[in-house]
Amino acid sequence: MSTRKRGHCALQRCMDSKTLLSRLNDPSENAPLSQLARRAVDAWLNAPVSGWLNETQLAQLLRSGLEGWLSTPAAMGALTAWVEGAVNRLKSDTRPLNEALPEQWVAAVREVVERPISPDRQWVLTVLQQPALRELIRTLLLQVVLDVGRKWSAPVAGVAKGLGSLAKMALETTKSRTGGLGTLVGAVSGEVERQLETRSIEFVDVALAKVVDQLADVLSNPRRAGEAAALRGAILDGALQLEGPQLARELMNADVAGGAEIVRQGLRAWLQTPRADDDLLYAARFLLGANGQRPVRALFDELGLTETALTHAPPFLAQQMRTVVAHPGFAPWLDALLAPTP
Repeated sequence: MSTRKRGHCALQRCMDSKTLLSRLNDPSENAPLSQLARRAVDAWLNAPVSGWLNETQLAQLLRSGLEGWLSTPAAMGALTAWVEGAVNRLKSDTRPLNEALPEQWVAAVREVVERPISPDRQWVLTVLQQPALRELIRTLLLQVVLDVGRKWSAPVAGVAKGLGSLAKMALETTKSRTGGLGTLVGAVSGEVERQLETRSIEFVDVALAKVVDQLADVLSNPRRAGEAAALRGAILDGALQLEGPQLARELMNADVAGGAEIVRQGLRAWLQTPRADDDLLYAARFLLGANGQRPVRALFDELGLTETALTHAPPFLAQQMRTVVAHPGFAPWLDALLAPTP
């Protein structure tokens, strides 16, 4: 009898498939599957990070995941349903965010946004001087200046209208000249308006440069970091006053599903380009970084996650194993495995 047959016979003499299945289903802490799960987690922690996935495998996994999402129409339907469900839940909750969220979360977010940080001034200027943003600020400033200027020029316009009436009377009585005072006053009024607009534009162009420069100073000057932190805190306070129905309306206005479809089309077009594989490999290298050859345990030690992994991963893994063992197809597979080899 071959060694393999003798091994099967010895195993069958010691334990049949039903007994083995019963032991595998044991949920106790020292049951076979629980012990195996602990050994598996320990083996994974001692393996190098690249032992789970190397750069090439991770790049291929990223591509496969993207292609799977891009080619699955059901994904967009699921996203739309999720958004609709979120909107309906928000509509029924009229509490502001600062009451709906746990106070510990709010406190943590507030502590983060109110930290006195100072970004690089040149970076801030680069952001503020983007054409679209700059034109928006310029338009708003010009509108304010023109509105104020028109109010200031209102008495001049009133005088012009009064002079226009006198001119009309003079023209009707004397008939001695054409053109008339009314036309002259109208011209003066129009010139005032044109001068106002011209000078307002000149003023705004000069003021805009100063505003952007001063705003960059406020945002990047370490001595004013406290002011910037207070501003971020005030913005957070405003956001936390939003209520569920308001958030629901904004979520619908944002058209999340429509935006996701745009992203999907863009990714689909990108994946068809020759550089997509290089980009994915670069992303994989970035994700793995310098940790590829380090044991997972060393990385987890730095992150303070080793104890958590050892505590929670084995029971979770053992439960997943028991789910496999409980599957109707597992017992027939086990019987076939323990059957003598012809």
